[in-house]
Amino acid sequence: MSSKGSFSRPKISIYIATSIDGYIARKDGSLDWLDCVGGFNEDYGFQKLLNSIDAVILGRNTYEVAASVPDWPYIGKKIVVLSNHLQTVRKEAEIYRGDLIPLVTGLHADGIKHVWIDGGMTISQFLNLKMVDCMTLSVIPVILGDGMPLFNAISKEISCRLVSSDSYPSGLVQLKYEFVQ
Repeated sequence: MSSKGSFSRPKISIYIATSIDGYIARKDGSLDWLDCVGGFNEDYGFQKLLNSIDAVILGRNTYEVAASVPDWPYIGKKIVVLSNHLQTVRKEAEIYRGDLIPLVTGLHADGIKHVWIDGGMTISQFLNLKMVDCMTLSVIPVILGDGMPLFNAISKEISCRLVSSDSYPSGLVQLKYEFVQ
């Protein structure tokens, strides 16, 4: 558990795939380009991440993609969907509207120790609040040329320290960073 600023909170991690040119999805939200690194009998640390977290905070767009997958990957995890527009979500999830600090402090009070955040806007919101501890970027060997960017408006420079880099036979390169406060 981390203590950043004036409140205690769980560890917060980013784990996301990006194209070489920094997109996390096509303009239409499609993720078909991720398939170019499939079929190598490698999960790129995804199961290890799932085993380490207690909760997932998803942006609306990311939730809508995840909710359409037949095998719901978040079984046994607390799922929070950030949305001002959705009225309902899967029974395993809940909608949250409002400031992120009360959400995170509430998760901490509920015994949540490690949270994975996912979705471009969600990641940018947490980065702007300096509430991220580590980030794993899986760079997919493709240039999309256009799409949904990994980072949206970040209010100020954020220093990172590279912890590790790994390359895989598929061409995927995984970079792990810690945030320097």
